[in-house]
Formats: sequence, structure tokens, C-alpha cells
Amino acid sequence: MLRCVVRSFGPAARVVATEEYRPPEPGPGEVAVRMALAAVNPSDLLTVSGAYASRTVLPFVPGFEGVGVVAAVGPGVTGLVPGERVLPLGSAGAWQQIKVTEARWCFPVLPELTDEQAATSYINPLTAWRMTRRYVPAPAAVVVNAAGSAIGRMIVRMLNRAGTEPVAVVRHPRGYQRLAGLRTAAVVCTANEPVRRALPEAVRAAAGGVAPAVVLDAVGGAEGAALARALAPGGTLVHYGLLSGRPLPPALAAERPDVRVVLFRLRDWVHSAGRDEVERALTEVQRLVADGTAASAVAHVVPLAEVRRAIGLEAAPGRPGKVLLRIG
Repeated sequence: MLRCVVRSFGPAARVVATEEYRPPEPGPGEVAVRMALAAVNPSDLLTVSGAYASRTVLPFVPGFEGVGVVAAVGPGVTGLVPGERVLPLGSAGAWQQIKVTEARWCFPVLPELTDEQAATSYINPLTAWRMTRRYVPAPAAVVVNAAGSAIGRMIVRMLNRAGTEPVAVVRHPRGYQRLAGLRTAAVVCTANEPVRRALPEAVRAAAGGVAPAVVLDAVGGAEGAALARALAPGGTLVHYGLLSGRPLPPALAAERPDVRVVLFRLRDWVHSAGRDEVERALTEVQRLVADGTAASAVAHVVPLAEVRRAIGLEAAPGRPGKVLLRIG
């Protein structure tokens, strides 16, 4: 059997290696999942870099998102049978041919989904679904930044389903093309220097002079702070990504004490919610994947043995879709 392993933190292209291994037999309450496909996500590469070193034990197998088939079940496992297709969530370890994990973290896959759809039906779709359901009232003036990204477009589609047309903020002119066919109140591009310098005013002007009630921020840093300044009194900034590589400035809280800043981490909700609640959410999200609302384009499918090539493709600017590892 083949797996990827990380024995020291650092740049993923340097520290992720492949090796032969013998997977253990599943113990009580465990299942062995034969992985088919796994996603290469920014969260995987951040973990490899050591960003979450305090909760990551070395060595480890990366990969938080993927799909496989139950190969064997341990003593006491009920409700799962060999041959059943599942999402093994709750921990890293998708970048290996057999992942042994607790049965309670294995969730069913709708039969109408392809393996590619199933392998990308967790992190981005559930994040987008949870944030739009929890923090965006309807109707509301909403701003979505990094709107041309895979999850940005997903959020816009979910908002459109709820009758909301957000102001979309993109970082490159190609974002206009990526948003084609989606309903937005306006698209603001921060590649324009005057726009970037006066982003709060640009966003409000794009919304017809209306201050937004909610900002969904995947960038952080100066851009996230600027969008927080654009919020109406009592507005909410939902900060869920760090594409800038910089956190929100600490001074933001003193500058806008009237604004609620929510640091959204999908992991926190998944690990605090009950299994039944998570399963219901995943089922609803998988239906949205199937109808295209929460679907992700796939740009590359790379064999597990070529994981470093996959990592390079994930880091390439302008990548048109997700990068997957073919495990089986």
C-alpha cells in the first residue's frame, strides 16, 4: 500500500513524501476505507506548513477531504458494510490507499454523485452552506470577496438561490469572466489601485450607496479590514479564509466596536455538532453539489505517487478548478 507522509513541517512540495506501508486492521468501532479520490486543499498545505502545529502530531498523513469505499469493519460497528461509499471525515489521512478511522466519522454518499463530486462535497460546500444559512439574513446587503474563487462562486450561487445578489469583490480582472452567469449587484476589482485604496467607499457605491450588513471574507489582512469598515452599524464580518496570508489587524476591534467579527472554522462546527446534524447537513449539501449549486470544477486528477506535482498544480495562479489525487 502507498501513502503520503509528513515527518517535519515545511513547504508541502519539499516535506510531503510517499512510502509503502501496511495499514492496521480496524479495531473496535473502526472501519478501513479504501480511498478512491482525495482533494488537495489550501487547508491541507497550511497544516503541512506547521500553521496548526499545536494540534498536529508528527508524523501524519495529510488530506481532510476525499471519498472511498468501506473495505472492512471492526468489532462492534453497525450501520456500515463493506462496499459502501463514504466520506471519512473528522481527521486528516485521505492521502493514503487505506484509511483506518472511527466509524462514527464515516458519512454516506448520495448514489447520484460521481466520485469527483463526492471528493469535493465537504469543505467548500459545507462551509458555504453553513455561513450563508447561519449569518446571512434574507434579504440583506452582502459583500463576498475572493468571489471568483471556487468557494466564492459557490457562495454567490447559494445567495442567488435565497434571492440575494451580493456585491462581488475580485482581485484580478479574470474574476469578471469567472462570475459570468451569476447574479451580482456589482463586481468590484481590487486590481484597480484607486479602488483598492478606497475599498469601503467603492463597495458602498457599487451597492447604490447602501452599506452592507454582512461581509463574507476569505482574504483577511488589509482587504478584510477595509470591508469591515464598509459595514453598516451592527454589521457582521464572517472571516473564514486567509488568502492574503495576513490576519485581520488587531486595531479593527477598537476602530469598529459596533461590528461583529465571526471567525468561522468549519472544523469547530463539525466537531461540536451531533452526528445526526452533520449527516443531515451533508445530505443537503450533496444535493446542492448534484444540482450544480455547490459543484466544484476539477482541473487535474493526479496519481498519488505524483503528489508533489499535484501540490505544484494546486499552487499555480489562475488554476481553473480543484486538484484531486487518484488514490486507487
